[in-house]
Amino acid sequence: MSAAATTPVPARPKKRRGRRNLTLTIGLVVTIAFIAMAAVSFFYLPHNPNVPRIPDRLLPAGSPRYLLGTDALGRDIFSQLMVGARTSLMVGAGGALIALVIGTIAGLSAAAFGRIADETISRSADIMLSIPGMVTALVLAATIGSGTLTTILALSAFFTPSFTRVIRSAALSVLQEDFITAARLYARPTWFILLRHVLPNVAGVMIVQFTLYFAAGILTEAGLSYLGVGVTRPSISWGMMLNEAQQQVGISSPLAMWPGLSIVIVVLGLNLLGDGLRDVLDPKLARRTS
Repeated sequence: MSAAATTPVPARPKKRRGRRNLTLTIGLVVTIAFIAMAAVSFFYLPHNPNVPRIPDRLLPAGSPRYLLGTDALGRDIFSQLMVGARTSLMVGAGGALIALVIGTIAGLSAAAFGRIADETISRSADIMLSIPGMVTALVLAATIGSGTLTTILALSAFFTPSFTRVIRSAALSVLQEDFITAARLYARPTWFILLRHVLPNVAGVMIVQFTLYFAAGILTEAGLSYLGVGVTRPSISWGMMLNEAQQQVGISSPLAMWPGLSIVIVVLGLNLLGDGLRDVLDPKLARRTS
């Protein structure tokens, strides 16, 4: 028997696939739990998160009727976290979805409709990228007032140019393939080629980028709300809870711990989901790692 026949097959590719599956599983579990918590908040809350209960102020976690305790005005922390999950879901997903739609249309147009369209869209995206997202949020807050809608618009304006560049790059790569040349030989119109051939081939990139921008949207919204230019009461966000909790640091530190921990877990889960989906949906990456 030859040495080649007795040489064991390396197990490294299986280990890598196992790590990819674990990453995707953890991200998926965290994301589903986050969405479920936000969905339940529409139908059930242990307490009204905006009603002060002064006799119950600053109760610790595990107190009767208050799972995670109360804040300085006696409002239930767990109920606020549930509503904050709803706000993070709407703002993060809303900003990422608007950027997905506009960025996909702009990116495909830049890739397919000639040099003039490409230069116009690409230079417009570069100009928008040169404006910090925080400045955009401040301008919108001063113009139409702070709130959930303002934050969604600010996030979409901040994410759209980056999304446009990613989709443009992916579409240009697809447009170089032989089946695109064949479609053009059959005199297929450009819009048909984009919808029938290009869009399905960049769908994986779109899904991965959506999850990553979703996570970035939650983190950015928390920062804006912490600074007071994002979500304000009676709406509730995790960043706003951090802003209110900073006055009690040293007196009741868990007030800042719970929303901060929620942000870290959800953003990490969405990033793991995006990484896992990228490994699954990118066949070139899968071939390289195997």
